[in-house]
Amino acid sequence: MKVALITALAYFLISVIYFHLPWSIRFPVYEKMPQLNRVLMLGGFKIMNGWDQLALLGKDVKIPIPGNERGDYVYGGFPNQEGFKLIGRTKELHNRGYVVGYSDSMKNPLWVSYRLFDVPKLKSGKRPSGFKVDARTRAEVHHNDYTNSGYDRGHMAPNYGIATRYGPDAQKETFLMTNVIPQTPEVNRGLWKDLEMLIAKKYGRYFSEVWIITGPVFQDPVQKLDSGVKVPSYYYKILVDEQGDELRVLAFLIEADCPPYVRIRKRLVSIDEIETLTGLDFFPDLSDEEQIELETDPAGRLWPWIKPMLRYQFKGKAN
Repeated sequence: MKVALITALAYFLISVIYFHLPWSIRFPVYEKMPQLNRVLMLGGFKIMNGWDQLALLGKDVKIPIPGNERGDYVYGGFPNQEGFKLIGRTKELHNRGYVVGYSDSMKNPLWVSYRLFDVPKLKSGKRPSGFKVDARTRAEVHHNDYTNSGYDRGHMAPNYGIATRYGPDAQKETFLMTNVIPQTPEVNRGLWKDLEMLIAKKYGRYFSEVWIITGPVFQDPVQKLDSGVKVPSYYYKILVDEQGDELRVLAFLIEADCPPYVRIRKRLVSIDEIETLTGLDFFPDLSDEEQIELETDPAGRLWPWIKPMLRYQFKGKAN
C-alpha cells in the first residue's frame, strides 16, 4: 500500500510538472518517447482540469438578478443582429429545445440558444445516423456538403443535452444542418465535447437550470468548403445561471486550431470580446448598466459544482 501511494504521488507530481514545461523542453521526449509524452501530458491535463473544476480561486462575473428575463430558450433576449455587415441578416428558426439565428449567406447558424435543466434521469435516445436538410432556409445545406472536407459537423445545440431534457423528437432536430458548423475534429471531439458534457451533466443539473448561447466566429479572409459553407476561425459559448439572488455568466472563446491538452479555464474571455468579434449584442433586454457589469470582464474561474452536487445527492434536487 505504501509503495502504491508513493508511486501515485510521484506520477501526480511528475505529470503536473511535465504538463507545465515549455515545448522546447518537452519536444525531445515527444520525439523519442511519444507514448511517455502522451501519458504525462494526459495525466497532467486531467489533474489540472480537476483542479479547475474545484474553482477554489478566482471570482465570478455576476450582478443582482434583474427583472423577469428568463425565457424558455434564452435569457435577456435573443442576440441583437444590427451589427451584421460581413455575414448578413439572420432568420430565427424555432425548434423543440433550441432556437437558431441562421445566416443563408454564410450557410451557418450564427447563434444557437437553449436552456438545460434538472431532470430525474439523464436519458438519451439512439443517436440519429445522419443530418437532415432544413427546408426553412434558402441555403439548404446537405449532409454531404461536409463529406471529405476535413471538418466535423459540429453541433451547436448538443445532441446529448437536448435529448436528455426534451426527448427523442427534439434530439432528432439537433441533426438539422442549420444546427451545425464546420468544426475541426480535434476541438469537436475533445475540448468542445468536454465542455458540453460539463454543462449537461453538472451545471444543468446541480444548478437547477442554465441558459446557453453558442456559435461561430468568422474572420477575414473567410475560408469556405467546396460546397460554399463558410468556415469559422473560432467557436464561442456563453452560459447564464441564476444562483441565489445573483445572475452570473461564463464566456468561452476557442480557436479552431486550438492545440491538444488545453484547459477550458484558459479559454475564458469577456462577453465584450465575443461581441466585438461577432457583431452580436447579447442580452439586449437588460439595461445598459447591467450589460456593462456582465460583459466587461472575463470570469476568473469555472463554476464550482462539487458542493452543489453533494447537496443535490442529499436533498434529491437542485436548489
